[in-house]
Parts: sequence; C-alpha cells; structure tokens
Amino acid sequence: MDPVRDRLDSITSASSLRDFFQDEQVRESQDNFPIVSGSRARAPSDVQTYSQGPLTKDNIGPLTPEQIAQVKKEFEELKIARPDLRVPVRSFLDDEEYDWRFGVKPNYDLANFAYLKGKSMNHAEGSLEQIVEDLVKSWETERSHKLDTAKHKTVDSENFSMSHDGGKVFGHLEANEIGNYNALLHGAANWPKDISWSESHELFKDAFAVFPWEVLKVFSPPPLVAFSWRHWADFTGTYRGNKGKGELIDLIGFGTARVSTDLKLQDVVIYYKPDEFLDILEGKRPVKEGGSVSFIGPMCPVTGQTGTCEANS
Repeated sequence: MDPVRDRLDSITSASSLRDFFQDEQVRESQDNFPIVSGSRARAPSDVQTYSQGPLTKDNIGPLTPEQIAQVKKEFEELKIARPDLRVPVRSFLDDEEYDWRFGVKPNYDLANFAYLKGKSMNHAEGSLEQIVEDLVKSWETERSHKLDTAKHKTVDSENFSMSHDGGKVFGHLEANEIGNYNALLHGAANWPKDISWSESHELFKDAFAVFPWEVLKVFSPPPLVAFSWRHWADFTGTYRGNKGKGELIDLIGFGTARVSTDLKLQDVVIYYKPDEFLDILEGKRPVKEGGSVSFIGPMCPVTGQTGTCEANS
C-alpha cells in the first residue's frame, strides 16, 4: 500500500485599523464594490480576500465586477484549451459548514488562473510534488479562512508548529491568531513588531491582485518532506506608500514539513530572505530583470544543486 497516494485520494474532497473591521454580512462600498464581510475582516469580493490590489498597474483599487467576470471567462477557456494544466485541489472546503473569516467561502478562480498562467512546473499526477503542493494550499486555505481552529483538518493541532529561518516557533493557536504574515515575517527588520492579524492584513492587502505559490521540487518523502517553492506576483498595487510598476516579484525559497502517517502537518519551517522581499516592496531594492529572484542564495531549486538553472531552462 502507498499511504501517500491513499491520503491524496482521501483529501480530494491598531485601534484605527481595528475600527475598519466590522461584523456585518454584505454592504456596498463607496466605490460600488460589494464588500463581503465576516466576523474578522472585509473583502471587496470572494475572489480577492487577502490580496486586494489592482489587476494592472494602471488600475486603482480591487478588481471590478467586470474584470472578475473576464478573469472567470478566460480561466474557463484556458482549462478547455489546456487540459494538461491541472487546477490545484484545496481540500475541506465543502465537506461541512465553516465559519469563514471573510463571511463567505473563498473563491479561487483568480488565484488558480494566475497560478496556471504563471507556474513554472507541471508535476505528474500522483507525484510527491503534486501531493505536497495540494496539502500546503489546503493548509493555507484553512489557516487563512477558517476561524474555528478545531476544524483545521490539514494539521495535527496538538503537535503543530511553524517558523522561518531559525526564528521564533509558533504553535497552532498562536500562529492562527497572529496570521501567516506575522508568523512568516516575524523578526524581519522592516516588519512591525507585535501587530495583530488585522493590522498585518491592512498593511499587506493592497500590494498584489493575487499571490500564487507552487512547489518546485520535493527532495525527501514523508515523514520529513524537504521541498523548494516559488511565490510570485505582479506588483500592481501599493505597499507602505510605494506604488508598484507592474514588475514581477518572484520569490524562491526552501522548506521542510514534518507530517503524520495520515499526512497532517506537524512542523513547518520556511527558509527565505524576508528583509530583501520587504526592501523590494518598499522600493529600497530594485527587482532584478529576467528570471527569478532567489532569496535562499545561489542554488537551482529545480535540481537542488549550487549554481544557476541555465542548463535546465
């Protein structure tokens, strides 16, 4: 028996800032965008919850209803034209009722469309890379959107921890309370100390329209999975007063994930250079032209060897 494959089959299925977040269901914004609201946060639509930036550098504000409709149309057309491109599977979205952070179940059409258009890998069905990618995306969905931590089904809640780059280790409840931005940017020189989930969200939400993520290569199987990853976005919005010019911000990093026998996450450690990432967003460091910007040093994440990836491109 293959427990990894069996698991894959089983999971198909600041005070002013705080004033901004209100406990209401749906209302219209001043710009006539429908504001979807939960008990913790508001969003312009169910396709833009965490990332609420403009579609292009020439736009202002979140995607309009017309832009969302066009994205959905092009997404469906892409799936028909390229059946070889697999849409990620995020588990535990529809298996029961959940208390969603933004008041509604997240819609991943925009994220999936950007992922399919921008990803660099096309992993084989049933591969470790595909399984790890789906698991991490399912975990991110639960961490980001499900308010009740008892219903986070991708983690071993009693044993879960996460950290980055040898820094502070956060347990399941604390990581959920402060959010992934705070947990994965903790200790960075340009990241504010001791801010709440809502404050971190308010700080980051206008930078990108969407922020896709992919697994590049898995180097070791469970129970300790080592993998390289890529996170990318067009900087179309604004971060701390710095307006993006539409440039591609392309992060490459490394990570390890210890999992249980039923593939629940127990410990996640991420390696990258958050200070350089934030410097770019603040306009203090230029984005390199042509290809990915590796924030883990001179290595090729596809092969795992030192040096660059030119021979593999």
